[in-house]
Amino acid sequence: MSSGMFGGKKKKRNPEDDEMDITPMIDCTFLLLIFFMVTSSMKPEGSLRPPTAKHGAGIETKNAVMITIFDDDGTPAAFLSDGKRENPCTPEQVTAHVREKSPEMVIIKADRYVQSGFVEEIARAANDTDRENVKFYIAVKDKS
Repeated sequence: MSSGMFGGKKKKRNPEDDEMDITPMIDCTFLLLIFFMVTSSMKPEGSLRPPTAKHGAGIETKNAVMITIFDDDGTPAAFLSDGKRENPCTPEQVTAHVREKSPEMVIIKADRYVQSGFVEEIARAANDTDRENVKFYIAVKDKS
């Protein structure tokens, strides 16, 4: 028989004592999961509303083509004007107008609730020219 340091018998170690009990950790995890599920809201977020710019640099408009998009009752319409409902146009007419004017800049103003797809369609039509290095500015305006 072998003796330990103090002359006593050596105890056999139980292999089950070496493992850590993770039951309390699992309990805490489930409690946290239940807490976050109960306290979180499952409502979808509302539509995104871009903030109104408070400070911005002005743009010289004498060498620019202005396009305004109004949304009347869910039907967007583009106009070749600066905020006026004059000269309604189609995307093809936008392309022809931009080719004719050959501007340095294209400024598109749109009502806040105009669908982004329609704005993109007008921007693509304005960009469908042979001219390169045309700058595009897109602004969202609130209905007044």
